Formats: sequence, structure tokens, C-alpha cells
Amino acid sequence: MADFFKKILLSITLFLVLFLLPTHTHAASDYKADYDVQYFLTDNLDNIATKVRFTIQVVNLKSDVYVKKFSIAFPRTFRIGNINASDDRGKIQPVVTEEEKSNKIELEFTEPNTGKNSINHFYLDFDQDNLFKVNGNVWEVILPTIENKGDSTYKITVNLPDTTSRKISIAKPSPDLVRGSQIIWNNPRTKTVYAVFGDVQYYQAELSYHLKNPKLVPVYTDITFPPDTDYQKIYVDSVQSPPQMVYLDEDGNYLGRYYLSPKETQEVVFRGIIEVYAKPREPMVELNRSRIQSQKTYLLNESKYWSLSDFALVQNLKQPKDIYSFVVDNLEYNYKKVGRANERTGADAILKIPNQAVCTEFSDLFIAISREKGFFAREIQGYAYSQDHELRPISLVADVLHSWPEYYDSTYKTWVPVDPTWENTSGIDYFSSFDLNHIVFAIHAKKPDYPLPAGMFKLENSQDILIKPTKITPEDHVDLAIQSAEFPSQINDTQEYTSKVVIKNNSNVFLTNVPVEIRSADLVIPKNKVSIDILAPMQTKELNFTYRAANKNLRKRTTLQVLLYEQSLFTASISILPYAYELGIKFAYILFAVCLILFVSFRFRRRRIRETFPRVDQ
Repeated sequence: MADFFKKILLSITLFLVLFLLPTHTHAASDYKADYDVQYFLTDNLDNIATKVRFTIQVVNLKSDVYVKKFSIAFPRTFRIGNINASDDRGKIQPVVTEEEKSNKIELEFTEPNTGKNSINHFYLDFDQDNLFKVNGNVWEVILPTIENKGDSTYKITVNLPDTTSRKISIAKPSPDLVRGSQIIWNNPRTKTVYAVFGDVQYYQAELSYHLKNPKLVPVYTDITFPPDTDYQKIYVDSVQSPPQMVYLDEDGNYLGRYYLSPKETQEVVFRGIIEVYAKPREPMVELNRSRIQSQKTYLLNESKYWSLSDFALVQNLKQPKDIYSFVVDNLEYNYKKVGRANERTGADAILKIPNQAVCTEFSDLFIAISREKGFFAREIQGYAYSQDHELRPISLVADVLHSWPEYYDSTYKTWVPVDPTWENTSGIDYFSSFDLNHIVFAIHAKKPDYPLPAGMFKLENSQDILIKPTKITPEDHVDLAIQSAEFPSQINDTQEYTSKVVIKNNSNVFLTNVPVEIRSADLVIPKNKVSIDILAPMQTKELNFTYRAANKNLRKRTTLQVLLYEQSLFTASISILPYAYELGIKFAYILFAVCLILFVSFRFRRRRIRETFPRVDQ
């Protein structure tokens, strides 16, 4: 598949055709061509119109050789029109030729300057309406560059519309200059220039899960909803058939538990908006830094898919970048396996059949080598939005799932996503920076194949994943509730008590660092303030608080409040009784009970005596 992409790159390479005096073959050292390519963007609602302007300077390096004609070939998929050309003498007529896989524009100088170091210019303008793509809330572009430029210079300038507030958020490679609405690359060495304008993307998501219990006994099953991550935020619109329990596992997966009766089937539908960021979100970064301490116990473990038997090929790999490049260069993406229920090969086996890889094999090999070298690594399974499935395929199963790895950067103390699959197929760098097209469904760090992501709870031919970019800007709706609170109505002044508070997140978003406070003027509460590190939508959290009376020998009624975000959500009235008073009351109750027993016993005995010894006058 790498060969396929190379053919595309050749089809968009600029070709020089030399006409010589006298006619014979000359090397590229006979001339030098410098390119200045400018893109002028116009925003027409959901369509970005692009005016492209090529300025080509040709320098003749020998006295007996000069360039007479010049041609540029574009892929047939490039929709270009309104072609105009000129040279230093004025307007010239371009000749357009349609070929099998490309369209060629041929230009000819009117009266070219000749002689050593003489200079001639071509100017080519045309319109292109599908180069910059509107992708929901962002603009995205892949610009071709010229391979094997030699000593030639190549400058790319993108001119954004004056009416837009969008800024470049992702660029591969990084631009040399950003000046107002201009972005400039000088002599890019990559095969393509990839850029995203806008720093956040929104996706409308509808995920279906088909649950079935084939057994004759009750069972439960856990399903994964999309989680919050360093680069992703979830807004839950609805969950058809809510789970009986919600929890987050050690890896940060967002799980819902369903209890199924014998032979029961159930359909669950998750609807929401997924927000993807160009830069990591600080609250989640801090949370994952604390999680890593407990995750260290398994992040270097081998598994069925993350192990190697032959280390000779990887012994010289020192850093994650080396490992990434090794995977990109040594595996070949197999398009014939796309959409089929393929058996997962694993890292060790794929090295023996490197041309049979799909995204899972790229991920597995990266993780296996990383863990062997002492780098924490994990797999992400999810969805990758792509408008060109040849360059950037989605291929885990037929329901367009994708897999990519992450490694933990010990310097910056954050997880870094990379995608060796997409670099292998597109030539775009997915190590130094990522994009806004990857959506996380499940995180595999402790186990390589659990939990299952959305799209794996299928009926035979069901389409369970519907993801599309949207311009809808979601809002946080924070709604916390005290589901239950167990406080006694009466306590004494010497005993310590423990009470339970259950908090539920009815919000549409994950909440981090939720402050919870128990407040009472007449109680001593050693840990009256706690913080819940993260609480997913629909999740409950049980907290236990210990407390005792602040003063002794003082009978009083006090008020206790439970506050979340400084807002009182629960109030309890508690009577504080001195222990002596409580003993007195207990003694009085006991004395009363004894007296009552004695009285009843006396009455009973008296009645029995009367029945045994009747009165004499009878």
C-alpha cells in the first residue's frame, strides 16, 4: 500500500521538460527551478474556495541549454478550473491533457531568455474547490510538495480569509512563519504538508449496543461508553436503557453494567457530542498523572499480543520515536483485510508476515517493543474520522473502528497518542503531533482485548456507530444530587459516629475535583472536606464521614449540612444529648420498664390468688 501512495505523490510532482540546442539529454544540473506556491482562501459557508498561484523561476545553468516548456501534473481528483498562465512576456495559453490518473498542464515560454544564469518565470493561476475541506468546526488540508527538489527552493504560503478567526492549531511540519492571516513553509522536506485550522472539533455520536444473555441463569455485562481523556470531552445527551451501575476502571474506561435475565435481550443507545482538542486538557492530565502510580504495576507487562520472541531486530531502538519509525517502515498496510473479521495477529507473528498488517498489528508491535524497552504504552480502540479511506483507513472491523497506540512521556508526564498506521498509508507525521480526527472508545492498558469498545456489541449486519462532525457547540449542565444520606437523629457527647453519603452525577459531563463538605457548628468533623477526583455521568460515589459532638454536658439540637461546590444539597437535624443525661434517660426507661413488669406481675399474681382462694362470703 506504500507503493500506492508513492504513485499519488509522483502524479502531483512538478515535471520539467527540457528543449535543448542541440538536442540531447541533460542532467538536472543544467537548470534550477524555484517554486513559490500561494493558496488564497475564500470562506463560502460550508465550502472553502481556493485560488492557487504558482510562481516558477527557472534558472539556466549552462550557456547551451535552456528550458522551453514546463508541465505540471495533478491527480484526477483535483477539481481545478479557470486556468490562466503567463510568462515574463505576457499571457500564454496552457495546454491541458487528461491522462488516466492525472491531468497535465503544459506551459511554453514565448521568448525565453537564454544563456548561462538567465532567468525565466512562469505564472500559473487556477481555482480549486476541494483542497481545503470543511470538517465540522475546523478546516483541514493536505498539500502536496515536490519530491527530489535537489537545490531548488520551495515556498508554500497559505492566505486565510480576512473574515475568519480560525488559527492554525496543528501543522506537519511546523510552519516557518505565522504572520497575521499568512502561514509560510520554506522548503518542507516532507511529502505533504498537513494543517488544521481551529483548535477544537465536535462530533455528533450515536452508538448502539445489542446485549443478549443466551444462558439459563442471570448474568451481567459491562459496556463501554466514550470516556473523557486528555484530548477528549464527552457530553451525554441520553442513554436509552440506562445502566444499573456506572463506574470507571483502572485504565479510565467509562463502563455501564447491565443485569440480564435468562434469555433476555436488550438494546442500549448512547447519544451525545464528543469534543476533541488539539492540546491536552489540564484537569485530565493531572488526573492521569496520579493514576499512573497504580498503573505502573502492569504497564510493562507482556501479553498474548504484546510480546516478542526475537529481539535482534529491535535491539538498537532506544526511544519511542525510534520504535515508531521501525513500525512504520517495517509493516505494510493490507487493504484486502479491511472490513473483514480478521484474526488479530499480535506483535510477534506480524514480524514474520509484515505485509499482512492492519491497524491492530501496527499498535500491537509499537506497544510490545515499547514495553520491552521500558516505556509505558497502551492501545486505544475507537473511531477515526477520515474523508479519504485510501490515505487514512479505518479498519479494525466492518463498523469502521480504528486502533492506535499511546506512550507515556516521562518528561512531560502525559500520555502521547501516535498513529503509525496512518503515517504508513499517508506519509503524514503522526508522531510529533496528532489531529482532531481520533475518538476514543476504549483504553487497553491492563488487558489488550478488554473492555470491548462500542461497535463490538453487534447484530449480524447492524450499523452501530454513527459519527459525524457538527458545528453544534455543547454546554456543560452540572447537576449533582445526594442520592442518600444516613445520619442519626440523636447522638451523645462522648461517642464517635460514622455516616454514609451517596452522591450521584446527573450532569451531562464528567466532573473532576468535585469539592464535598460536611458542615455543622456543633460537631467536630476531622475530615469535613474531601474532593472526588472524577465522577462520570450517571455514576454514584459513596463517602463516609466520622464526627462527634464539639462540647460535652450540653444538650443541644444542631443542623448538619452536606455541600457540593459550596451549595447545600442536604440538611439533617441532630439532637446532641450529654452522656449522663442519656444515661439518666436510659435509667428512667429501665426503671419504668422494671416497675411496669413488677406491676403487671403483681396484678397477675393477685388475680391467680383470687382464682385459687375464693372469697369466704361466697
